Amino acid sequence: MAKLEIISKESIKPSSPTPNNLRTFQLSLIDQFFPPFFRIPLILYYSHDESTSHVKKAEISSLLKKSLSDALTLYYPFAGRLKDERSIDCNDQGVDYLEARVDTRLSEIIEQPKGEVLNKFVPSISEEGGGVLLGIQLNYFNCGGIAIGMSICHTVADGGALSMFVKAWAAMARGDTNKVAPNFVMSSLFPPREAFGPQTSLYIPKHWGKTRRFCFSSSKIAALRAEVGASTGVQPTRVQLVTALVWKWAMARKGRDRSHPSFVWHPVNIRGRMDPPLSEYTFGNAIWRENIAGNGEMDLGELVSKTREAVRKIDSKYLKELQGENVNEMLVGDCKKVTESFFDNEGDYLMIISFCRFPFYESDFGWGKPAWVSTASWGSSNMVVLMDSMSDIGGIEAWITMDEFDTYDEI
Repeated sequence: MAKLEIISKESIKPSSPTPNNLRTFQLSLIDQFFPPFFRIPLILYYSHDESTSHVKKAEISSLLKKSLSDALTLYYPFAGRLKDERSIDCNDQGVDYLEARVDTRLSEIIEQPKGEVLNKFVPSISEEGGGVLLGIQLNYFNCGGIAIGMSICHTVADGGALSMFVKAWAAMARGDTNKVAPNFVMSSLFPPREAFGPQTSLYIPKHWGKTRRFCFSSSKIAALRAEVGASTGVQPTRVQLVTALVWKWAMARKGRDRSHPSFVWHPVNIRGRMDPPLSEYTFGNAIWRENIAGNGEMDLGELVSKTREAVRKIDSKYLKELQGENVNEMLVGDCKKVTESFFDNEGDYLMIISFCRFPFYESDFGWGKPAWVSTASWGSSNMVVLMDSMSDIGGIEAWITMDEFDTYDEI
């Protein structure tokens, strides 16, 4: 196992103070679904070669810190602290910035990734740590390669917002002056509620699972898509197909009753589904989901159809209803059911999140694009994160966190 040593830690603040009129940032109704302990981890890996890069290894840290400070002037909520369940105090306290030395080569990590090792490349953020909303960790490998690990509080933003933040940060590091500011409209479209369902922050997971990666090649996805298309008459997206495939595998594990109900929570990016569509730079949690119900007796085509139906339901008309006056009454019972089913681990429940098509592989800070992009363990069991494959265009890597994996080595 790779030995890692933290060699420094500091706080990075915005390069310009946040104006007084922006000091209180309102969360949205959707933000309130995500308890403060829920984080999003991301790691960007770079094979840095000083002989071909105009950025020397000794300059990387100062470049990242300076550009991060500049990026935080635009993405200022990240540098604040949660004030209550409705708002962030944008007090410019800053984000954590750590540096670590890893006693191994980058190639060893990429060739045989292990969840427990990757977790070390991502900084911990928690209420105990002062309520930091964003943490960055620069990891140096023996070979000269580096990994930039980051972790954000899910209450504040989703994967789409994180991808736009990374895009802006990388552009500033390269000296790109074409800055695109984030769009802070979610709280006006989906206002927060005073009494919003159960206190989800009290539902701390009782089980912390192990994370494994499963790879689905583009050729396998294409073959399964043709097979499902022939039996159902529909052409699922690769994400819908892999979602159904992972779901079917989870229901077939040892000791599971195939007739027992199973549920999938599959968040969908709603930025392009609103009327009019939202900017891709919309900050916060711009996602929604439908609970998809099934059982292990269904074949792959049936599960794909269930998934497609649920995703297609989240259209502009449906989202308009979520902005109505009666939304609180509609959501309280649903939120309680989802929270208890997921965190109590008593129901057969999966949360499947897709990071596919987010431009993480375009993240060039001045020394080239990433050799690989991964997530790390999200902590809670029954979590699945789908990401684009490293070199196989159209392939998907599924990062699955379970209490146990039984005897199943492949999906």
